[in-house]
Amino acid sequence: MIKKFYPSSLYNFLSFIQVNPVNKKILDCGAGGRNPKLVFFYENGFETYGIDISDEQLEKLQTYCEENSIDLGVIKGDMKIIPFETEFFGYVFSYLSMVHLSKNETKIAINEIHRVLVKGGLCYLNFLSKDDINFDEKEESKPGEVIGIERGKEEFHSYYEDNEPDEYLKKFEIIYKEKRHVLKGKYFQTGRTCILDYIMKKI
Repeated sequence: MIKKFYPSSLYNFLSFIQVNPVNKKILDCGAGGRNPKLVFFYENGFETYGIDISDEQLEKLQTYCEENSIDLGVIKGDMKIIPFETEFFGYVFSYLSMVHLSKNETKIAINEIHRVLVKGGLCYLNFLSKDDINFDEKEESKPGEVIGIERGKEEFHSYYEDNEPDEYLKKFEIIYKEKRHVLKGKYFQTGRTCILDYIMKKI
């Protein structure tokens, strides 16, 4: 087993999955990077699939998989046009990847997630809250949408009012919702991230 620390929200999602068994296929939208969250579900016996639009993030993931001798089933793909058949997955999640989409793109991606989920399948998504400290420091290009510089690169983020994402989720039954404050750093250097977590069922 690969020893890693995972966000508590993934354990929470797994607990909902365990009482709502559908099939063992799970998709991660935004699966690339050096610390893949998809490993958590791989370790728990799921048939894993993932997509990521970034070549850089896919290269980091490939290095990780080679170093750990695993295959997570990740391919290049856009969550706005998910390259899988309708009703293929029992479960879909996206952990802080959809935050890089505009609000209009987010609606499109959520419709695609709904399409590839089987009826009764579960989805876990999260959104950045406007209470996030980074939102306070940036100028909006459109309501809730900002472009800033992070680690020397231009980054796009969307931020939401507490119940704003509900409007995008009307095809689902919302079965869990939480506003989660995450502290990073130590003592006076602590930063604050504020996340809106959702778990939904396709109805």
